[in-house]
Amino acid sequence: METKTVKWRLNLFDIIFIAAVLVIAFIIIAYLGISGGLFSRGTQETVIYTLELTELLGDSASRIRPGDELVDTIERRVMGTILSVEVKPTTRLQADLSTGNRVFREVPEGYYDATLIMSAEATVDEIEISLEGYVIRIGTWLPVSGPLYQGTGYITYIERNDMP
Repeated sequence: METKTVKWRLNLFDIIFIAAVLVIAFIIIAYLGISGGLFSRGTQETVIYTLELTELLGDSASRIRPGDELVDTIERRVMGTILSVEVKPTTRLQADLSTGNRVFREVPEGYYDATLIMSAEATVDEIEISLEGYVIRIGTWLPVSGPLYQGTGYITYIERNDMP
């Protein structure tokens, strides 16, 4: 009994199919804009932003030092280096029952807010600013950790080099 082997031959349909797959792959890669790669959508710039960490417990606020590198606690991305730190007791807006006005009052002892001025190399384009794929905007919630502490807070200010 003889076995017949069929030899594969390249035909026109195969060439069109391979070309279409390559074009689609190129478009997808270009659209996603792999940061730092050949198809990067923006330029690398130093971005300075303000991060306010809220309700830090105990000594964790006093452990924050300029020069510390903060990391995103969810995906372990580097979020930048701390330039300066300001720690103050946590305050909340509460109603004053005697006057009816809303005033800031300190939360019971043991809770602190830290205002961090951060510096990071970011990919900047016309639409967004991203740190290793994490898009930062004012109001963005950011969970971070440092060498001996961690906390969550919001970005309150972003400064770019091209701003007047």
